[in-house]
Amino acid sequence: MKVKDIGEFGLIERIAKIVEYADERVILAIGDDTAVVKPTKLDYTLLTTDLLVENVHFTLNTITPWQLGYKSISVNLSDIAAMGGIPNYAVISLALSPETEVSLVEDMYRGMADVSRKYGLRVVGGDITKSDRLIINVAMIGEVEDSSLCRRSDAKVGDIIMVTGVLGASAAGLRIVLNPAIEKTVREAQELKKAHFLPEPRLKEGRILASIGINAMEDISDGLASEIKHICEASLVGARLFMNKIPIAKGVESVASLTGEKAIDIALSGGEDYELVFTAPKELELEIVESLAKIGTKVTVVGEIVNSSEGISIIDWSGSKKPLDISGYTHF
Repeated sequence: MKVKDIGEFGLIERIAKIVEYADERVILAIGDDTAVVKPTKLDYTLLTTDLLVENVHFTLNTITPWQLGYKSISVNLSDIAAMGGIPNYAVISLALSPETEVSLVEDMYRGMADVSRKYGLRVVGGDITKSDRLIINVAMIGEVEDSSLCRRSDAKVGDIIMVTGVLGASAAGLRIVLNPAIEKTVREAQELKKAHFLPEPRLKEGRILASIGINAMEDISDGLASEIKHICEASLVGARLFMNKIPIAKGVESVASLTGEKAIDIALSGGEDYELVFTAPKELELEIVESLAKIGTKVTVVGEIVNSSEGISIIDWSGSKKPLDISGYTHF
């Protein structure tokens, strides 16, 4: 059965049944001119949006509809995490061909519903229109206390730079997806592909870090090098990274050897890790490490914030200092 067989409103009815669940915060959800929700209780409202376009950000022959739905919500949740916030609501706009199978749309929204319930998010509305390709736009609302708000512009000279988890897994997973022939020779192939298709937002980590009193924070969507540049530009500081400190995911080295790349380059510039990179006073390091260890999250010191006059550099394996190659994913 195709979308054209049931029409826009028939499709909306099916979507509503998938994403709805009891939530006392929601007065009206899908089915009226607007959603109606209770006001957030914390000091600030967070707004974020992300657009996924077929054949630009994904292809339907390499990702399942459920995975696509899960990822489309998860990447927005990661933005909320980077601000130290809590997610509340989302509205989703969808453009698709009338020839699209209804089951594809239903599976996609099941992925959205599963990750939303997992992190306390409620999908409350959206819009649907016709297009020659699949386009998904997620707009999300969250909240945060004034004391917990984390900006990218708050890095201070003398701060240490830390990252959660490991880097390069998603980018390595994408290389496996695009080059299936190498999958059999990479032991960690399934884990790497999962990191690419099903990123998990660091919401708990973001809340903990905000409560400890870190300074600047950002999620790693475009690559660590690119995010460091953003923080430095916004904070009017420089940064020094240490190549031997970058936590590279297992299997990235194997993928790099097969694609003619360096694992460190994939880790620094591959993107879509959706880990958190943040800066904090040196004296908070132990508290940060111990606090995140309690929820099973590894955190690593990868560098330090320096004066802007020193620029952004990296100390390589030999101990030599060189400018950091600021590259990462861009749309243009």
